[in-house]
Amino acid sequence: MEHGDKTSILDEAAEWYIRRDGGMLSATERAEFERWISDPVNRAAYAEIDATWREVAVLPRPAIASAHLSSSRRSLWRGIRQQALAAAAAVLVIFGAGYSLDLPMRLQADAYTGTGETRTVTLSDGSSAVLNTASAIAIDYSPGVRRIRLLRGEALFTVAKDASRPFLVDADAGEARALGTAFAVRREDEGVSVTVLESRVGVSYLAGRSPVVELSPGETVRYSSAGVGAVRSVDAGAETAWQRGKLIFVDKPLGEVIAELNRYHSGRIQITDSSISSHPVSGVFDMRNPVGVLDAIEGTLGLHSTRLTNLLILLHR
Repeated sequence: MEHGDKTSILDEAAEWYIRRDGGMLSATERAEFERWISDPVNRAAYAEIDATWREVAVLPRPAIASAHLSSSRRSLWRGIRQQALAAAAAVLVIFGAGYSLDLPMRLQADAYTGTGETRTVTLSDGSSAVLNTASAIAIDYSPGVRRIRLLRGEALFTVAKDASRPFLVDADAGEARALGTAFAVRREDEGVSVTVLESRVGVSYLAGRSPVVELSPGETVRYSSAGVGAVRSVDAGAETAWQRGKLIFVDKPLGEVIAELNRYHSGRIQITDSSISSHPVSGVFDMRNPVGVLDAIEGTLGLHSTRLTNLLILLHR
């Protein structure tokens, strides 16, 4: 029987391991698993995954006998284990959902990027949109207006001047309006942020029913169902360094850094010890290698990780 490279075999083994551990196999799938594991190479990969996962059970505990652990420390340890299982479930979702659940988004979008991918789209008026990881836009140009809908993720727009046709970017229930400028719009569960690199942009939530907030270069604002927040000054170049393949962090809490890395990583990185989430991280990193970034952070902060291949990485002391 021919085999792919070791990484792909381990990925298959990881999928089977998580699915079996969750008791999610049908009779047909169980028979398929038995056929798969009868191959010696697959069986060895599965054993490696099993050994790695068992390391979760020995993540560092307080340096005292377990019989003397306080109830609060027992609760902390239970929490760590629960987070590990939740992370495994998240990886299973990645396996199970994959392309199929993303199909509706692909059908809506005129331009789309997958995880870890960036793409530059030249629009019909000479404007451009650079899509960051896992992003999608729909283009709706008409004689009177140039409208872009940010369906997901983040995009940087460089707008060709056309005073007769305003350039609008809709995201959620808000709008960013520009005539000749460069600005980025990022859509997240918590809201939408707009950051200006050049010229000026007007931002409003529920367009026409709330005041327009004007941004100058180096300013950002976030809006959500609570309305438009306060304008803040930022390093716009650092905020949009992803277009140059870089991630720049300046004293950013580790928890936020890991959340950002997960945007570019096809698996899941999970912090299992909440006490390390606030550790500050600074540096310029290659966003195309999120696992390498994590390796660098581990070494700098003296942390460790337990890995169910790179699909599931548990970060701890």
